[in-house]
Amino acid sequence: MNRAFQAILVGIALLLASCGGGQLTAGIEGSGAPVTTVGSITGFGSIFVNGVEYATAGAQIGIDGQPGTEAQLSVGDVVTVVGTVNADGKTGTAGQVTFGGNVAGTVDQVNVPTQTLVVLGQTVLVTASTVFDASTSPSDITGIKPGASIEVSGFANSFGQLVASHIHLLPAAGTLRVEGVAQALNTTAHTFQVNALLVDYSAVTPSGTLADGSIVGVEGSGFSASGALQATAVEVAPAVAATPNSQGEVEGIITSFTSNADFMINGLHVTTDAGTQFTLNGATLGVNARVAVEGSFDSSGNLVAATLEALPEGGALVRGVVQALPASGTLTVLGVTVTTDPRTKLEDDSSLRLRPFHLSDLQVGDYVEARGRVGIGATLNAEVLVRQAPNSLAFLQDTATNVSSVTLTLLGVTVVVSSQTQYSGSDGAPLTAAQFFAQAPNHTVKAGGTPSGNSLLATQAQIEGP
Repeated sequence: MNRAFQAILVGIALLLASCGGGQLTAGIEGSGAPVTTVGSITGFGSIFVNGVEYATAGAQIGIDGQPGTEAQLSVGDVVTVVGTVNADGKTGTAGQVTFGGNVAGTVDQVNVPTQTLVVLGQTVLVTASTVFDASTSPSDITGIKPGASIEVSGFANSFGQLVASHIHLLPAAGTLRVEGVAQALNTTAHTFQVNALLVDYSAVTPSGTLADGSIVGVEGSGFSASGALQATAVEVAPAVAATPNSQGEVEGIITSFTSNADFMINGLHVTTDAGTQFTLNGATLGVNARVAVEGSFDSSGNLVAATLEALPEGGALVRGVVQALPASGTLTVLGVTVTTDPRTKLEDDSSLRLRPFHLSDLQVGDYVEARGRVGIGATLNAEVLVRQAPNSLAFLQDTATNVSSVTLTLLGVTVVVSSQTQYSGSDGAPLTAAQFFAQAPNHTVKAGGTPSGNSLLATQAQIEGP
C-alpha cells in the first residue's frame, strides 16, 4: 500500500497529521485560513463538503490509493480535504482531496426490515441519508442483491456498524478491501479480526505496529479454506498528534460519550467549552448521534469545538412531481414543503445527469425524491434530494397518524385506500387490510399511488418499521 492509501484508511489520522505537519497544505493558493475537513460530499461545481464549496483546480486527488480526478467522486463519498477556507466561511480552495471506501467486496446478506447488509463481515446500515448509484434500481436497499459487488463509504457507529453515506455498485469483483479496528490479534497464527471478518496476514508484513485496537486497512484477493481473508497488504494507521491551535472540521458519529463537553468521534477526542455554539436541530447529544464539529486543537490533541451541529437522521420520504419552487432552498412535492440547506446531498439521476447539479436546475414538473426528517408543520428537511426519471406513481413515508379504516396521514397528506390497495409488513409479506390498519398507528408507513387533489390514492402501503 502506498502513502495515499495510508491516508485514506484513517480520515481522522490524516486530519491530525495534515494539521500538524503542514506539508500537505504547502503550495495551496489563496489567502484563506488553512484547514483540514473530513465529511461527505454534498454536491459539485468544485466540491461541497461540510457546507463549504472548495475549488479543486490544481488539487491533488486520490481515489482508493491511486491518483484520480474529481469526476471519479460521487455525492455521499466521505473525503478528507486539505486546503484553506475564505473569510466568508462558505468558499475555499482544496490542495488535496482524498477518498477511500471503508469496505469493498461482495454482498453476503441483505436484511430489508433492519435496513442492513453484510460485506466482508462488516454490517452496513442504510439510512435516509444514504446515497445510491443511479444504476441501483430501486434506489434503496432492495436494489442491492446478495452477490453484488459494492464499495461503501460512511461512518462507523458504536456498534461496529458502518453507517453508509454512499453505496457504489461495482461492475465486477476486484480487490477486496476493508478498514476498521483490529481485534483478537493472534501473532502465532498471524490472524486478527475486523468485526466479523477473520484476516490471515501470514503472507505479508504489516506496515506499522499491529496491535489490538489498531486502525488498519486491509487488502486481499481471496479466502482460505477456513474462510479467512488472505491479506495481500496490511497498513496500520500511525499514531499522530495535532499542532496546538491548528484548525479542523469533522463530520462523524459519536462513538463514546461522557457529556456534552467530552466525547469521541471515531477515535478523535472532542471537547466543548462556554464559547461553543450548539445547533442541535431537536436532537440530544449522545452515543451514535451524528454531528459536525469545527474548532481548533489544544496542546493535548483534543479538538475544541467552536461550533457543533447535530445532524439527526430522519425516516421521512416524499417522491413525486415538483409542484412549486416558492423560495430559494424550498420546493413543494405532493403538497409537502421540502426545505434544503448547505448539507443537503444533491444528485441528478434523471436522463440529464447534470453535474454539477444545483437547486436552481430544478423546474416545476421534475420528478424528485427527498429523504430526511420531519420539521415544523409537517415539512420535510431534506438530507438527500435526487432528481429521478419520471414516474406515474408518487410516494410518501412517515409515521402514520389519524389512522382510520380507509385513510391515514403521512407528512400532513391524507392517504386514501381502496379495495385495490395491496398491503405488506416490514418483512415484505402480504397483510390484510385489517392487519395493516391494526399495525399502522404510530409506525413508519410507506404508501405509493396516484395524487388526487390534496390526497394520495394508494395502490400500495407497507409497514416500514417502528
